[in-house]
Amino acid sequence: MIGLQEYQRLRQLAEDVEEAWLNRLADEAESEGTDKSASLGEMAAMLRDQQG
Repeated sequence: MIGLQEYQRLRQLAEDVEEAWLNRLADEAESEGTDKSASLGEMAAMLRDQQG
């Protein structure tokens, strides 16, 4: 069993790792530019087409 301080340390570590991962994903997406991006409307239309 772990103590409260260890739990809080591990929780903070997990949050820091998740934030770093999301920042890296955002940086990668930003470096790719917007040439291949789609609007929310376009994505919704693609999903509708796939479903039906």
